[in-house]
Amino acid sequence: MIAIADCAVTVTDARASARWWQEKLGFDVHTVGGGEGGHALMVAPPDDRFVLHLCEGFEPVAPGNTGIAFMTDEIEALVGRMQAAGVEFPEPLRVESWGGMAKFADPDGNVFWLLGAPAEFVRGERDRVAKAPSGRAPPTG
Repeated sequence: MIAIADCAVTVTDARASARWWQEKLGFDVHTVGGGEGGHALMVAPPDDRFVLHLCEGFEPVAPGNTGIAFMTDEIEALVGRMQAAGVEFPEPLRVESWGGMAKFADPDGNVFWLLGAPAEFVRGERDRVAKAPSGRAPPTG
């Protein structure tokens, strides 16, 4: 079996970054290894199996588009909550017939996509991945 473990994002301070994700977006914080902060510090939306690995000190921080997207079925409300929490949006929300999109930045300038889609699609994708046997997503189509 093989599965995607995480997606690495370089940050200047992994602990501070983890607190930001937790406070601003309600993400869970996970560690691998023992001791203060562990070997690896990761964040993820509650109950999600895919995590962002906050990498400090391995590579220089390169602000800009990460190509990492998050999906929600309540984009307007979520963007509003994020803005109220002080999250910067280098690309503000655009509502489209299919849903919507915006781009937000973490404190290091890493930019992430936020995509809005109908609830049925978001929940269907979440459930499809969650129910996949042996960590494998069933084929679509």
